[in-house]
Amino acid sequence: MIILAIPAYNEEDNIGRLFDRILTTWQAPGPYQVILVNDGSTDRTAEVAASYRDRLPLTIVNHSPNQGVGQAFRTAFRTALDLGGPGDTLVMLEADNTSDLGILNDLLARVREGYDLALASCYMPGGGIDGTTWLRLMLSESANMLLRVAFPIGVYTYSSFYRAYRLEALRRATLTYGDMLIEEPGFVCAVEVLVKMSRMNMRIAEVPMVLRSKERQGTSKMNVMRTVNRYLHFIAHHRFQRGTSALPLPARPVDLGEM
Repeated sequence: MIILAIPAYNEEDNIGRLFDRILTTWQAPGPYQVILVNDGSTDRTAEVAASYRDRLPLTIVNHSPNQGVGQAFRTAFRTALDLGGPGDTLVMLEADNTSDLGILNDLLARVREGYDLALASCYMPGGGIDGTTWLRLMLSESANMLLRVAFPIGVYTYSSFYRAYRLEALRRATLTYGDMLIEEPGFVCAVEVLVKMSRMNMRIAEVPMVLRSKERQGTSKMNVMRTVNRYLHFIAHHRFQRGTSALPLPARPVDLGEM
């Protein structure tokens, strides 16, 4: 089974279009389940999503109030691990339609080939970013370059939400790190998960993608300057203070029910 998990906050103008694309443009290679983590939206995101229940195999998990990207990822991971089993794949999608469904089956193919994690990569050859401001582009490229220097794990793109996880690899990472798998409250949590899984010697692949910001209705929820600041904090905390070796692990295996 393929599990598509979508964190969403105030995406009433985007979520229906994303669901329509899943239904009409994606050629699913097998059975799938959609998880929407509605992170305390104050608009009609939940109502629009619920209107698709008769067309999509859809699970909606509601947070109240908004708890942030890190907790939305935690909920998505926990729900997927509860629903899925051996041989399943979790795909994290952005709710704003900037995740190109045209490469989704390529991501899934990398997992079937034996990779634990496959990243949609806008910085690898063949990828790109279209429709954003020069300032956001410059800050994004600079942050990504710093991450490549601080954590040389052999990938081009660190910050993409859009990626496919072999579910058993994610289960192993969750059992290993417990609550430490996601400590970052905001958008940097995607980088954190990537770095921590790489330190477990998991196999990571990339698929080129052009991120098209014009597909998004409304503005991005990411505060770029705040996120860049959190990148710097993350680098200082996990690279320079703790070194490049694996992070301290729990003294005992973690029960998934504790999370």
